[in-house]
Amino acid sequence: MKVTIEHPLYDTLLLPTEWRYSAAIVGLIRFFNFIEETEGKKLYTYTNDEDKDHYAVYSDICGYIQGILYNSTDLTEERYLLFCENWYDREFQHRNVEWLLTHIKEFSQDNINDINSYLSGTSSNTVMKKIFKGTKFDGTNTDTILNLIDEHRLELIKETFRYKTTMYRNFANTNKLMSDTNPHCRLLSYDLDEGRKSKAASYYFDTSTFIASDICEFDFIPFAFTYTKIGFFVNSNTSIDALVKCNNQLKEKMNVEDQIINNRVVRDGDQTKLIKAMLHSDDFLNCDVEIICKDREQESFDTMLIRKQALQRLKKIYDNYNLRYVHKYNYNYWLNVEEELIRCCLNYTYLDKLLEQLLLLSRIDTESRTIQIIQPLIEINVEWKGDSAMKDKIKRARGAGYQIGQVILSKNNGANKAKGYKNKLTSAILAHDRDRVLEILLQLSSTQTATPTSNGTNQIGDISTIYDILDTPDNWSDIAISFTNAMIPSAKKEKEDN
Repeated sequence: MKVTIEHPLYDTLLLPTEWRYSAAIVGLIRFFNFIEETEGKKLYTYTNDEDKDHYAVYSDICGYIQGILYNSTDLTEERYLLFCENWYDREFQHRNVEWLLTHIKEFSQDNINDINSYLSGTSSNTVMKKIFKGTKFDGTNTDTILNLIDEHRLELIKETFRYKTTMYRNFANTNKLMSDTNPHCRLLSYDLDEGRKSKAASYYFDTSTFIASDICEFDFIPFAFTYTKIGFFVNSNTSIDALVKCNNQLKEKMNVEDQIINNRVVRDGDQTKLIKAMLHSDDFLNCDVEIICKDREQESFDTMLIRKQALQRLKKIYDNYNLRYVHKYNYNYWLNVEEELIRCCLNYTYLDKLLEQLLLLSRIDTESRTIQIIQPLIEINVEWKGDSAMKDKIKRARGAGYQIGQVILSKNNGANKAKGYKNKLTSAILAHDRDRVLEILLQLSSTQTATPTSNGTNQIGDISTIYDILDTPDNWSDIAISFTNAMIPSAKKEKEDN
């Protein structure tokens, strides 16, 4: 919410009443901090309980809410563009040219070719080609190039920022950059083409029912999001300090470079990076958090509510397990266990489908890490379902499966027979055919050597598994998968980073 006020020092009050205003506040504060560093001027302040002159404003939104005070006249175009340049730095092509010209003492032909590609070659954009049309770098005219950049700096920044798909174009209508308040919000998916879509955006063909407020401060929203393929903004608007702190922490964690473990590059998806960043801060673990997401391949903003219970579950998992595993099906399709686990946890869905996928993979390659991670995933799945009795059942099933598997493997042609039984069980589990699973288990019971129990009687090891499945009509697949997965142990232990 934006309000024009009467104040001895400021004329504008901005309140984080909705995510767009919250993001604008974060972007503005980052802008004001840049101005303070470069010009030595403090251009804003927070509201507080002593701002009694503004209680009328706060009462309109049902109570007190902290905001920021500033002068609208301080939001000049030149300051805004210089802040853009500082924020994105070498994402601007002219900044790359400046860096090359000022950091290289002796220019090789490759250096010259690189600089010319930025000026008007294959790497240049429209505004660079316009400014440097007919101008080439030859290794001796450094000052000429630098002077042209200084002369046209604001134009280079504005046009690059406006149209680059990772900058303003990713968030808003490029025609509304630095415009005053518009009839419809400048943000993508909030903007409206009146000539074509006003009927579709109204209720009962009444266009007055469409509401999309707009303020010039929304131009600062891109600076509130993380600079990743999927940009994230944390709407923790309980206070301005919390809003700024949480988003600064997220920005810092999301900018961490890919890790190299055992000579392999380990890359996390943007959502996985987001969750790991949140797990490292108590500010996220103690409350539900609204995350605004902007995918560069989508024209709309998405909202994700992450509940503290889900984060606490994930923190417990990361403290006790290493479940990093990626299986490549083909060029375009991968199974990432870690990302799927996070998705299930955030959406409060069980891991049944993931376990079935991994069980299917485990019968293809016995050296696969899938065999190793299925059991901990079963334990997590059982814990999420909240049936305490299931822990003993899956433990018994695992022991029985291993015991029977060893008996089969010790016989002639045992490896093929064990694989055959595992394939049959896997097919039955994937078909959700409990009767078929029980039938196969009864066949397997005859292959098991009887073992003495504590009371002196003999008992076939997997009979208890059959009874456990019969007694568990809803979650029997966890027991069956635990048994099936243990039949053929992994041929070798994979590296933990696989």
